[in-house]
Amino acid sequence: MKLTIGGQTNDDPANGDIERAVDGKPHEAGWRIHLKSNGDDYIEAVADAKGGYRLSFVDRGQHFNSDGPVDGETLKSVLVEYLNDDADWRDECTFIPETPKGQGSKAGARISSEPPPWAIILVAGAFFGAPLLFVLPESWHASSFAIVWLVAGPMAVMGLAMLANKLMLARRAAVWPQAAGRITKSEVAAVHPRTSSGPTDVINVPAVEYEFAAKGQKFTGTRISIGEDTGGANTEATLAHYPAGAAVMVYYDPADPGNCVLERDIPKAVPLGCAAILAILAGVGFGGYWLVVHYWSFVEAYAEQGHGVVIFAGIAGLVSLMLFEGSRFGSKVGSNWPSAKGKVVESGTESYRARVNKSTVTSYAPVVEYSYLVNGHEYHSRQIKLDDDGGGDSRADAAEIAARYPKDSDVEVHYDPTNPGNAALEKPTGIAWYLLGVTGVCFAVALYASGFFG
Repeated sequence: MKLTIGGQTNDDPANGDIERAVDGKPHEAGWRIHLKSNGDDYIEAVADAKGGYRLSFVDRGQHFNSDGPVDGETLKSVLVEYLNDDADWRDECTFIPETPKGQGSKAGARISSEPPPWAIILVAGAFFGAPLLFVLPESWHASSFAIVWLVAGPMAVMGLAMLANKLMLARRAAVWPQAAGRITKSEVAAVHPRTSSGPTDVINVPAVEYEFAAKGQKFTGTRISIGEDTGGANTEATLAHYPAGAAVMVYYDPADPGNCVLERDIPKAVPLGCAAILAILAGVGFGGYWLVVHYWSFVEAYAEQGHGVVIFAGIAGLVSLMLFEGSRFGSKVGSNWPSAKGKVVESGTESYRARVNKSTVTSYAPVVEYSYLVNGHEYHSRQIKLDDDGGGDSRADAAEIAARYPKDSDVEVHYDPTNPGNAALEKPTGIAWYLLGVTGVCFAVALYASGFFG
């Protein structure tokens, strides 16, 4: 987030910065406070002559305005909730979509990471319409097609919709004009997504901004490509390719120059990844068909021969062996990671609602966020143990863990050299040797049940 107040910009705002700015009255008419997210979206308030504030925001290219002025307390609440990714800020007042003025050429849909409405409707129809297969004649829903569709159809529709959307955007951008631009910012930004059933996470993404001139005006862009395959392990490569001050070529929508990208071709990995996902879904679908149609007859034949225990114990042993190998691999990888000096920037606890046995319970997680430098870029992480998701604790346990890392304390951070955003304060607890014991027991039971020992 970036907070701008009266021309002064704060790249790392906190709740108190917003509260002090709004409380610092009186504000003259035209006083402005602007809060921008890491993408193209932002929210802004402008003071009027009567002491109120006019609110407006942009969400995925669509402009909205408050239906009337709001007071200072409402403004603080809206901005603080927006800063903390709390969607309740939309309920603080009524917002009305802005109708574009003028008769100029119509701008196309803005390039965005969010799926378009038609794709959402298509995927939702595939998910919720699957049960309608059983309304069809029995020869249809008893066929392999119906079974394969129930297992993998909706996911295949989702993958195809994502690919189709990117191809449509790339085709539209292929005829966009281009303009010379310059990179004005190139750094790592920490995004804090939060789900409804887990603690807040931290994702490090490349934050690149650039300026260019079009139609006699200066514009600022932040989107790099249509595919947006620029984060994660690609973060360092993206920042190296677009350093601050570098000259670039910007492709922009002539009807809406703020809708722009630096790369208008879809990365080769996107269609290949979609093809791989579809291939996996096809395998899962036909595997599900085989299980439904043949599994019990296959098992019954062995069960009648007294081999049912052999099958189930053998499967349990294989699963346990795979989990053991996974823990061994994770422990080996984490132990070889380099370390960097870091500093704790936030320490406390966080509550969230989680589903357990069909009921909703309140769980707690330690919040230990720390920053560290890798290749001159500042990264953030909240991962304490490499092999722990950091949730599901009691309030006391979460507070005890957080207390080990007080705010502003120096810490040693272990990070993945191929993806510096993946880091932890503590190395894995070790290899889960007990899983090897479970594997041995399962295989021994299978051998005994098979009559191998006579």
